Amino acid sequence: MSRVYGDSTPFPHDLDYIHMLRDGIECAVRLLSAQHSIRAALERAQATEQAQQNELNELNALFERVQAAAAPSISEGLDRTVRTAAQIVAGARAILDAAGADLESQVGAEVGQARHIVDKARETMQSAIEHFLERHTPPGSRCALQLVSGAENNTGQVNVSTPYGVAATFGVAMPSGHAWARPRRVSDFVAQLEIQMPKESGWLSKRVEMTPVRLDRMFISELVHGGSYGVLNLRKGAGSGSGYGLRVELTDNVGASIRPLRDDGTPEQAQPLVLEGKDLAMMVGLWRSAADSSRDLFNARRRLVSASFVERPLLELDSPSLLAEALIGDMAPLAVEISRRSGAPGELVLRRNLGEGKREETYCTHAELLDKIRVLPPDLRRAFAGLHLTNEAGMAAQLLHSAAPQGQAPESPRLSGVPGLSQPYAGSRPPAMGQPSRPPSVPPPQSTPAAV
Repeated sequence: MSRVYGDSTPFPHDLDYIHMLRDGIECAVRLLSAQHSIRAALERAQATEQAQQNELNELNALFERVQAAAAPSISEGLDRTVRTAAQIVAGARAILDAAGADLESQVGAEVGQARHIVDKARETMQSAIEHFLERHTPPGSRCALQLVSGAENNTGQVNVSTPYGVAATFGVAMPSGHAWARPRRVSDFVAQLEIQMPKESGWLSKRVEMTPVRLDRMFISELVHGGSYGVLNLRKGAGSGSGYGLRVELTDNVGASIRPLRDDGTPEQAQPLVLEGKDLAMMVGLWRSAADSSRDLFNARRRLVSASFVERPLLELDSPSLLAEALIGDMAPLAVEISRRSGAPGELVLRRNLGEGKREETYCTHAELLDKIRVLPPDLRRAFAGLHLTNEAGMAAQLLHSAAPQGQAPESPRLSGVPGLSQPYAGSRPPAMGQPSRPPSVPPPQSTPAAV
């Protein structure tokens, strides 16, 4: 390994984990700020609904008293008295109905504001994940690159699946001078390529014979490499015409199969031909050459196309804290190990071997990370306790271990009749709530990264 811990023992990943940890904590802070915004908005809307219901109950009780007072005059009074009493009751009813409508309007405005805050918080949550996964690939993640050829240029996307349940799809910012910015032929990688393919022959008795097929003039219309498998579609045109679809299985025993493609690019129904011998070696070699020449595009991912957490779209998620806890939980074991092996209390240190007896050191202090976390309310800071951060004196940081509220944590507020707000994320536990606090602006406070 090119990287080592602070005590010079090998570090298991060839990446700048300290940089990733900094950005991961900033991402989690933004997620928890979004949680605070959602929680405060729902609490305020719920309080408004409850206040409306209390006022409606008082207004109904007032009307009942008016009605009870006028009842004797209506049942026993003279004609004019009866008419006047009935008018009083009807007028009271109209006034109370108008007051109720005004209350409904106020509640509707508050619920609309809550919905707006929740929507903006979800956008902040998605922006935080986009910013983090554009720059980092957490250890244990699965990544796949897909390039698709057009008539004049190629487009691509990168899929990232993290070990903690986030699946994200990014576009590829294709550099204008990159070899894959334009359509490519097989001959760009192999000068002459010919394999044996089954073909019907004979006039009277149809039979299938193995016939040599030249592939070097075909275009690569689609390239996929996803870690355990690869795909290479070859067609007559850059994005059109018939051809052949190759699938490579990158297991211990590398295998490959190929089948014909129709003019629209869909595979024919025939069973794929399992390649062997020389044909297998040539086609796997072609795929590897194409894949190796595009490998740098994994790091050119930009512009989040879609993202989900445990198969639920982020823009529908009501509990960003669950995502923050999953992210922190994934980073915590390695962060604690880095701290333990760093030698100096309150520091995280990694070194990279540069050769010729030289090493480059990267480090950060626990105090630096704690400063990022302090912008959150105390109850939300507890999500970072697993990182075991210490303060300047080397003692466990108390700001991450604030006492939990007494008694059972209250359920998340539920707003009846408000789409997207009434049902919290299935299977989630409601965030712990302390004393009511003024909701922060959305995007989160200026001390956290602004939403993109």
